[in-house]
Amino acid sequence: MALVLSATPTHATSASTTVGLPGGNKIAINAWHCALYANACDWKASTKMSGLSPRKARWIQNRAELEAHGVSVSLTVSKNPEATMTMVSRSVAEVRWKNTHASISDTWGQMRPSKSTVYVSTRSCGSAQVTGAIKVSEKCAYAGAS
Repeated sequence: MALVLSATPTHATSASTTVGLPGGNKIAINAWHCALYANACDWKASTKMSGLSPRKARWIQNRAELEAHGVSVSLTVSKNPEATMTMVSRSVAEVRWKNTHASISDTWGQMRPSKSTVYVSTRSCGSAQVTGAIKVSEKCAYAGAS
């Protein structure tokens, strides 16, 4: 049976982490990918700043690590055009986007793991330079096997 569920959040594996900032703003790091797939699995990772002080960061970055788990597995990945991608190994890809004068950096695409893959995972890591005085070091959220 070929089944791909990737657009409905109730059929997804997800995780998030939130960091409070001085002045009341927050940064949320989110990781999401499909829970069930036959040949391909949609994924999304984001770093979002909410609040009014300030409304936009000097820069905000998301780095997503996409991995196929199992013995002798491989992975191909598609991504949004503004992001850069590096294949770390045959089964691990890293997608990164640094957005300037913005409140969000999100990356997305599709994973195509090899048939021997047991499960896929998405680790979303976010960082930001909010103001000259407020810098957020990289924090991560991990969405593993469902």
